[in-house]
Amino acid sequence: MKRSLPRLYSALFAVIFTVIGSHSFAQNALTISSGETAGLAPETLSVLMDSDTGVQGFVLAITFDTSLLAVSNVEAGSATASANAELVVPETLGGGFTLGVVLDATAPFDGQEIPAGTGLEIAAFTMTPQAVVGTSTDAAIEFSDGVLNNPPLSNLIVQNGQSVDASTGLGLNNGLLTLLPPPPDSVRIESSEITAEEGGPARILMTNVAEVQGFVLAIAHDPEILELTDIVRGDQALAAELFIVEIYDGNGLLGGIAGGTVGCVMDYTSPFDGQAIPAGVDNHIASYNYNTVIELVEPAPPITTNLTFVNGVFGNPPLENVIVGAGISIDPGLEDEGPGNGGLVVNPSPPPPVNDTAFYIGQRDFPQTGTNGGSGFPGQEIEFCFFYSDPNDNLQGVQLAVCYDDLLLVDGTFSIEGSIADELGAEFVHYQIDNDDNDGDGRELVAGILMDALPPFENQQLPTTTEPLMIACVDAEVDGGAICGDSFSIDFCNGINGNGMVEINNLAVIDYQSIQNFTLVGADYEIIPVPAFLRGDCNTDTLVDLADAATVIATEFQGYNALCLDACDSNDDGIINLADSVYLLNFLFSFGNPTPAPGPFSAGEDPTEDSLDCALPAACN
Repeated sequence: MKRSLPRLYSALFAVIFTVIGSHSFAQNALTISSGETAGLAPETLSVLMDSDTGVQGFVLAITFDTSLLAVSNVEAGSATASANAELVVPETLGGGFTLGVVLDATAPFDGQEIPAGTGLEIAAFTMTPQAVVGTSTDAAIEFSDGVLNNPPLSNLIVQNGQSVDASTGLGLNNGLLTLLPPPPDSVRIESSEITAEEGGPARILMTNVAEVQGFVLAIAHDPEILELTDIVRGDQALAAELFIVEIYDGNGLLGGIAGGTVGCVMDYTSPFDGQAIPAGVDNHIASYNYNTVIELVEPAPPITTNLTFVNGVFGNPPLENVIVGAGISIDPGLEDEGPGNGGLVVNPSPPPPVNDTAFYIGQRDFPQTGTNGGSGFPGQEIEFCFFYSDPNDNLQGVQLAVCYDDLLLVDGTFSIEGSIADELGAEFVHYQIDNDDNDGDGRELVAGILMDALPPFENQQLPTTTEPLMIACVDAEVDGGAICGDSFSIDFCNGINGNGMVEINNLAVIDYQSIQNFTLVGADYEIIPVPAFLRGDCNTDTLVDLADAATVIATEFQGYNALCLDACDSNDDGIINLADSVYLLNFLFSFGNPTPAPGPFSAGEDPTEDSLDCALPAACN
């Protein structure tokens, strides 16, 4: 720009005017406007001109206290621009700035000029404070002749080819920029609402009177209510070149404080284009995203938890909440308490939709008896079945996830035979049995039944029903080491994997949707002693003798209530009659065959399937 000055002044002196003596123009004046600014906010000022005739050019030379102010954007004012000035040469120097303007500097020399008038803006420039003041401070902005540039320049205007300066009547009226203490730049946590189920953000807003080049945030929360999942850029920080996030879960920190920090620099890498957050009210600079760690479901009331700015807690070295303007760190006001500030309202989640689908585990006659469980003795084989009911929806398929203990399911016995799924032609049936107690997830059964899985895809579905309908059964054996008097359960358990890696939940497929919120009813069984008796011991005194023959006769003809009819069946033909008494007497007194097992000397369970049964406490672990 310095190389343009000779051209400027050649034009001024050679083209427009020649200084001729001392010429007075009493009505001509230059005035620097005054203004005020708070903090580090820039302020645009003007040079105004009063002239009694047209002006063909001018030179400005203005100084100021560079410890307080810096200048930028020196340019032609509105009156100069309107006159189509052909040569405008600004220059910023160590102690001020100059501006030289020639209205008509090039051919065809049409004689442009700024017409006479008052208060004409011929130049504009921006002053930016270089220090934050504690009290109101006036910074002078002055016309200075013979100080700036080489050769030193003086302030002048050109009229009718003649220069008019201070010595020839040009009034020079200096200006003031009043520096005010900054209003409290502030950062606040916007009051927000989230739902317990979905979580959500809390926005961080900044009010700043000057451009901000960066900021640091440190905000704490209650870890018993919230979990901070992420911190993201706000709308005004999207162009930031450095945005560093740290999340602290409270472990290892004094008092278990949890929270998160942000370090942001708007212009961090080359070519250093000067990105900054503009002055404004409630500039959105960041969002803290939270999930809840509590269960809160309607009709529970909402709860409010505070988010709080903290200094000297997070980071190493500990971080403070600051904003940076003009390279200076400023402690902003921190608003995180009181109405409208820092409160995060956690609204309860709506209750899960009520679904009238129900799954049950029970004995085969469950629809008639409602019997879910029962009893079983160690080593006994039992069967349990699965049922569903749904009065309103057809089921396209079901998925079962079952856990159990004190049982060994019999592989190959899971079947839909005899069920409604079988009757309607289910096309996909698959299951896995996991009887391994040592694989870390216990004993499990997972199964899937899909009604329509093969062409021609005729949309088979399980029907609506108010009464439970059976869909499958499976055989199991009670553990041989089960403890008498204990109980075991067969339950629906979500999130199990059987022998695989995929977690399986109980669900019904309705209208191609996975429905999981429904009633699940498992089954409980009591462990009873192994049915054990002595065949022939009809009076159950642990001896086989003449008294038992009498008890058989009393049972048959006199209405005696024997405790174990299987023991009274001496010949093991499944019927209690006179033959049993004769068989017993023949054994005792005529050296006949002993009674069939179990007995007559060692108790045990009946090896013969018949309608007679009993369980005496003779073989209980």
